[in-house]
Amino acid sequence: MDLMITSKVLETVEGGVLLEVRADDLQVQAFVVVAPVDMEVVERLVPITIFESGVQVHVSGVHTTTDIVEQIVQILENMDPNDVAVFLCENTIAYGESLATLGLKH
Repeated sequence: MDLMITSKVLETVEGGVLLEVRADDLQVQAFVVVAPVDMEVVERLVPITIFESGVQVHVSGVHTTTDIVEQIVQILENMDPNDVAVFLCENTIAYGESLATLGLKH
């Protein structure tokens, strides 16, 4: 499925950005950061109020050895409105490709 994906930066966060992402009719937020795949990183990034609100938080490690576009699109296709995604990128290359996939130029 081809999604029309656009994003805007809501704020900078430790190691990256928080985006508002639109994928066709879906609107979600996504944290995109350069960080190891570690739940402690997720807990530092995502406010407790989001976890308490009942929305789903989708966490993914992004590696340059995988198809980043396919990985991100697959996650977006499985999200509901107002869900939150956290993309933990292994390096700046994965970070840049993730931002480009989400409709941002860096």
